[in-house]
Amino acid sequence: MESSGERFHEVIPSSSDSIPNTQQTSTVYARANHAFKGRNNDELSFRKGDVIAITQQLEGGWWEGTLHSYTGWFPSNYVTIIPESERFLRSRSNGPPVLNGDGTSSGSTKETPLFSSDTSRQAYREQVMKSFLEAELKYVDSVTKFSDDTLARIKDSKKISEKDFQILAGNLQLLITHQHQLLSDIKEAVDEDPTNARIGGLLLKAAPNLRHLLRLYCQNHPKAVDLILRNKNFYEEILKEIDCSLKNLISGLSHPFRHLETYPSMLNELERGMHEAHPDRGDTQRAAAVFREIANYCGTLRKQKEMQLELLTSGSIDGLPSEELKKLGEISYMSIVSVDDVRASVEEELSCDRCVVLFPTTILILEITSNVNSYIMKKRISLDKLTLKKAENKTTLILCNADGSSEIAMNLLSNDELQRWVEAFSCCTNLTVTDYCCDLISSFGPQKIDISNMHNMTKIALRFKFNITLFDW
Repeated sequence: MESSGERFHEVIPSSSDSIPNTQQTSTVYARANHAFKGRNNDELSFRKGDVIAITQQLEGGWWEGTLHSYTGWFPSNYVTIIPESERFLRSRSNGPPVLNGDGTSSGSTKETPLFSSDTSRQAYREQVMKSFLEAELKYVDSVTKFSDDTLARIKDSKKISEKDFQILAGNLQLLITHQHQLLSDIKEAVDEDPTNARIGGLLLKAAPNLRHLLRLYCQNHPKAVDLILRNKNFYEEILKEIDCSLKNLISGLSHPFRHLETYPSMLNELERGMHEAHPDRGDTQRAAAVFREIANYCGTLRKQKEMQLELLTSGSIDGLPSEELKKLGEISYMSIVSVDDVRASVEEELSCDRCVVLFPTTILILEITSNVNSYIMKKRISLDKLTLKKAENKTTLILCNADGSSEIAMNLLSNDELQRWVEAFSCCTNLTVTDYCCDLISSFGPQKIDISNMHNMTKIALRFKFNITLFDW
């Protein structure tokens, strides 16, 4: 069977293509000839005899359908289309049609027309789309006004340096451009065909680029807030001249995050107003999961950057002067890790919780003290000529010397944390990362669509051949 990545390459159009029009004049149902157990979150599992409402019939061997309110992909040769002459009626519970091999329905059911019109559902969907478009337009107008009226006027005042303004504004203008284009695409699709508009598909296609832009914005945002608060009186004077408050400035800078959190609930409501065979149903389900994970990812990344900034600006490390700390550069990643010092003496504790801080060329092992943001340096390791390995069948990373001897082992609590550390280590130029570790972030095998793995959207997007210039998350 072909892999999920291969199938998606066939299913999902590139960014230069329009969403395919798979509108059907009537709902198509298929009966499962064999049981199928999906391996990935985007695949539909079913038993032999189940009846599936078909949402998309695409070439390449995979179809999309809905069963028990879940929409996913499955091999088309596992099912047989049910001719209209053999289609039967639904049960009172709105479950899937129950059909016997001889063409009779099983169980006691109340028969209702299979293709009954559902005007109330369509009206609800149209109301959700209207509310969504209004919210998107309001957001785009608001964030554009903030950029033009507040940030631009701060820059025009000539009272802050170009460097400080870049920290303040980040890549907000690129985010605005992306949102303008997304809104335009959605409005065009709704105007062309409100009933079959592929909003979920459009949002899913826009997600990788949006995630990349938000990653950059998240990394910068704590620095912008810190810059404002460290120079509070100075910025209050500037803002007073342009009739803006400090509160509104900080609120405006966080608006992209607050708006991002509205997408999952909107997509869930949009799905609720869809017929089970709507061609956009599967993409809408997937887009809701994708945007929920993007929002969670952004929240986690902001907290990570806030921790890093706090350590660099106000942290105290016994055994490492602040001047030396600054020379180490930007922090790549940091977290609390159970560390095994494989070179420790027998008398010493071999495994203990430490704050591990990764820099481009150095890793610090810090002991946590009872004082806030205060640490004791236990070990400073240069990454030059070291190799990163992963222990077999464990979420453990090991730093090894050139002769193969182990320097230190990091026992991580989850695969997610393991992946974040591997991605951070992979950005260190003087460190060798083994192929086994690289496979965690670059393999093209079957992938889950949930983005709990931070790199998955990158790999999927490369499979889709999206027109994105950089995927370095």
